[in-house]
Amino acid sequence: IEPIEAVEPIEAIEPIEAIEPIETEPIEAIGPIGAIEPIEAIEAIEPIETEPIEAIEPIEAETMDTSAPVPAKPLFVFDLCREQAGLKDVDINARGSRHNSLLAILSVGAARLLSEAEAMAVVEKRMPDFYKEPDCRQLIHDFYAKYHDDSKIMSATVQRINARAEQLAQRAKEKQEDSEEEEEDSEDSEDSFYSGYSNYSNYSGNKNYSAYSSDNNDKSHGGFPAAIPPIPGLKQSLTGVPEQMRMPALCALLPMAAAYADDVTFRYCDGREQRLGLMSIVVGEQASGKSVCKDIIDLWRQPMDEDDEQGRRKEDEWKKKRKNRRANEKLDPEPEVLIRDVPITISCSTLLKRLKNAQGHTLYSFCSELDTLRKTNGAGSWSSKYDIYRLAFDHDEWGQDYNSDQAESGMVSVGYNWTILGTYGALGKCFKGENIENGLSSRVIVSEMPDSAFAPMPTFQDRRERDAQAILDAVGTLRAKHGYVDTPRLRKAIAQWVEDKRRQAMERIDRVMDTYRRRAAVIGMRCGVVACLLSGEKETKHVIDFALMMAEYVLQEQCRLFGDVLRKQYAADADDTRRNSKNRAVFDRLANTFTSHDILALKNDVSDAAARMIIKRWREAGWVETLPRQKGDKGQRYKKVKRNTVTA
Repeated sequence: IEPIEAVEPIEAIEPIEAIEPIETEPIEAIGPIGAIEPIEAIEAIEPIETEPIEAIEPIEAETMDTSAPVPAKPLFVFDLCREQAGLKDVDINARGSRHNSLLAILSVGAARLLSEAEAMAVVEKRMPDFYKEPDCRQLIHDFYAKYHDDSKIMSATVQRINARAEQLAQRAKEKQEDSEEEEEDSEDSEDSFYSGYSNYSNYSGNKNYSAYSSDNNDKSHGGFPAAIPPIPGLKQSLTGVPEQMRMPALCALLPMAAAYADDVTFRYCDGREQRLGLMSIVVGEQASGKSVCKDIIDLWRQPMDEDDEQGRRKEDEWKKKRKNRRANEKLDPEPEVLIRDVPITISCSTLLKRLKNAQGHTLYSFCSELDTLRKTNGAGSWSSKYDIYRLAFDHDEWGQDYNSDQAESGMVSVGYNWTILGTYGALGKCFKGENIENGLSSRVIVSEMPDSAFAPMPTFQDRRERDAQAILDAVGTLRAKHGYVDTPRLRKAIAQWVEDKRRQAMERIDRVMDTYRRRAAVIGMRCGVVACLLSGEKETKHVIDFALMMAEYVLQEQCRLFGDVLRKQYAADADDTRRNSKNRAVFDRLANTFTSHDILALKNDVSDAAARMIIKRWREAGWVETLPRQKGDKGQRYKKVKRNTVTA
């Protein structure tokens, strides 16, 4: 019977009873069976059973807080993964394909670099309509449950995406810190539109402005604030520049910045659309530090010169082939290349060719000596360059026609900005009575370098690498802007400014101020639009202040430098008018009906032809009327109109 005893170990098959706790483990009544060790081991499995239940809760929108702003890096990661998946130019929100688009983005690395909560928040921003559906949140949750594993080694592609996202996030953070923009709510009170307006509206009443016509040697600018409103890109351009030189450097830079935003239009206060045409002259004594402007311009025009290099190479190769070609050898047509950075001494024919090949872009010139421009534009066809400058301010049409094949012919829209440095002597030779009265002086931003007489040497500081990068980013921002930009707050601020200046000019009976205020407002508006573009197309307080500051500064400088000459020109025109109106004294002495012989009797220093011309002018002005001829008349008779209808 020993085998029967050997069967006794069957009683040790206790695991049959041990299975029961697995089925009844959630029941609290089984708790007292604490002595059974396997039960404690099973308790460690509890997180596996309960974790999916808690993890499903984020699928419900109420349980996940996506209202908090999403950090920059997760957004960059999502965008880079989208580009890596080949969906950069694809509408990832399109119905029917958005499910697969999201899967592709998660697959290439987004699920490896983002947590599930970050992925939920980013998808809500980038795919808002899809995120509202429970299927989207369930898709993200299921993908992370199956494929997300932080222990896996990152692939080379994921490593590159992560590094690039870190760089972009750091750059965005630095840009935000440097900009120091104080965003204003669009629903602020009406006074917030002009919170900085009072700082600039009183300039015209300061000592400097009121004496602009009496003291040409006063080059101080004490009436202007030392701080220039911080605008991204412009602020970094002035880094390291002595404070008293920043305003001239800024004025030199603005035409270059406006040339990059050449595809942008905006609506001015009068309701008409305009483009960003700007021209500036920085004037100062020799050795006054004007070269600081060139250093800044060189940084800004570097991308433009890089683009022009390829076009100039093609043009040089074609010219070389033309020079070395054999007799009767057929040559390819001259290449139509885009070259935007042109010398200020460019001939009219070459300028016309560059404008024809500009493809709608704005050309730009920089000249470090204003006297160079004066010498080349002094006579002949070159003198028409001044007319071109006036047309370029509003992108008007200009052209020429020649019979010769050697000269360029055609009509173009003139998009041409420039910056010129020079001395006071060269400025006086360029802007004589003609160029001041014809409107060129009112179209130019003119800025004076600080008086350097007996002054200590200014100290410059090195520009940081991050500032240089910010300048290149600003160039990229302006080049990427296209189409119409609406700036209602800028329009309102500039309209108020120009109206205030009209009233001031009327109170003073100051015709010079009344003349220059009109285009100073236009220039200020255009500078404000550039600042708005660099600020993300947001009309912030700094943007409004910047536009008003530029309008006021341009008005003051134009009046200081050109006011005397313009006033003398107005006086000379008035003298000519008075000389012409001397004929009116003769008119008063004539009888109600008269002939040309009566005029000769009163004014014996004129010929019969001159007398007939005087009568013609009177008739055109409505002073006299012709009477029908009768028998016996020795000449044509005229009759005065009624005295109350005649104006002096």
